[in-house]
Amino acid sequence: AMETSLALSFYQSGTCKTIDWPMSMESWAYPRDKGGASHPNGHDYATWTTEETAREKIQAYMNAAGVSSGSGELKIKFTIAGSSITEHPTYPVFKQAAEILNVMGWNVEVVADTYALTKLATGSLEVWAAAWGSTIDPDMYQVYHKNSSATSVYAWGYREIKESQSTYPEETSIINRLSDLIDDARAIDDQAQRTSIYKEAMGLVLDLAVELPVYQRKNLYAFNSNTVKGFATSVNPYTSPLEKVWELELI
Repeated sequence: AMETSLALSFYQSGTCKTIDWPMSMESWAYPRDKGGASHPNGHDYATWTTEETAREKIQAYMNAAGVSSGSGELKIKFTIAGSSITEHPTYPVFKQAAEILNVMGWNVEVVADTYALTKLATGSLEVWAAAWGSTIDPDMYQVYHKNSSATSVYAWGYREIKESQSTYPEETSIINRLSDLIDDARAIDDQAQRTSIYKEAMGLVLDLAVELPVYQRKNLYAFNSNTVKGFATSVNPYTSPLEKVWELELI
């Protein structure tokens, strides 16, 4: 139900783009096609086409789950981290999704919560939007490995899956395979091999359907060219104009 491109309207044109994988597009391991564009992730639930198609998919999921319009199981809260629901890029995505679902007999409420990140650390949120940062090394251990001590794994339901593996056999198989791939990638330093491994690993993250990649913004810097010269003209989330401060000159 979520059209991720709606998040782009929050930013100036050209300063934000949608992503297909749970990884920074600045990373050398981000899956790309031969032309350098983002490679589709191949997951049907993550592909937006039209509202009509979205409703058809949702109805199919409802039928498969054995729930009907108006069921109490369809009451869900969409939480945006912060004090205002409108001052967040994902708000229009959540708003449209809630409207589509509610017409189909769901009970979806979109709310803002200043304590969202605290609740996220306990795994108590249902559907939520927050921003992630990542290091220049695409290692996925901290966020996705089954043995990670980071609170992020609570949001994926790892705690419940590990405590009741017989209840969640498919999910258990996925996180075991995912963790093995992460370990494999950590054991080698060949970028081509690691890129292939991470692509498979991120596919498993999307198989769990616990995360929907939405957008990535660009870093912008402003400076007075009449005062200072020598700034790097190419910047990304891992560099800044001050990266080589010793090369700057006052005019």
